Amino acid sequence: IVRSMRTGNRTTGQLTQALARMPEVDLDGQPLPKHARSDDRYELLAKFQGVLAALGYTGMVVIVDRVDEPHAVNGQAERMRLLVWPMLDNKFLKSPGLGFKLLLPEELYRFIEREDEQFNQRARLDKQNLVPGLEWTGETLYDIASQRVKAASVGSPPATLAQLFDPAVDQRRLIDGLRTLRVPRHLFKFLHRLLVSHCHSHTSEQPVWTIPLEQFERELAVFQRDQDAFDRGLAPR
Repeated sequence: IVRSMRTGNRTTGQLTQALARMPEVDLDGQPLPKHARSDDRYELLAKFQGVLAALGYTGMVVIVDRVDEPHAVNGQAERMRLLVWPMLDNKFLKSPGLGFKLLLPEELYRFIEREDEQFNQRARLDKQNLVPGLEWTGETLYDIASQRVKAASVGSPPATLAQLFDPAVDQRRLIDGLRTLRVPRHLFKFLHRLLVSHCHSHTSEQPVWTIPLEQFERELAVFQRDQDAFDRGLAPR
């Protein structure tokens, strides 16, 4: 069983102690995962769902998100693939009483495009309501950034996103620029890069408290170029 376990790090002794607490009559006929096959695991999943149903839970929704953030993954696309790919099985994703929502980084979509026929037959992504990419409107990204600035503000009334920029950077230009970033993750990466660049451009003796239009345009163009290169697989994450 220890050799066939795909998750966890229990030793043989620990697993022996755990199983020894159970009466033999309860262990007889149990689908213990002693082999690499998946049949035993599906039967164990069905038994687990039966326990939940007895407690009044007739179904569940599993949300998978932020797979790039664990320390062991550290944003590496190949490690994300190793973590997610075992779940991309049509039989598993269509399990009765289970609903799955996988919010995955766009880096993984390039792996999907390169997969072979065997993977496609097993995953049947054409039946999974696959959305290749999610894009947010510029107005929504502007509101998200404004709420973050408001939450970090210590003054009254709270600061706004527009106050970080020179009046030449009006709200419409901000919204149009943020729209090109597509998702909140890119939005905050860009804002971090922009703020760092602005702070490095001035001394504490002669501070400038607003970001000029020229710097906004320059940093946005550089960020878009880097993002385009990454989307084409020509730049590291």
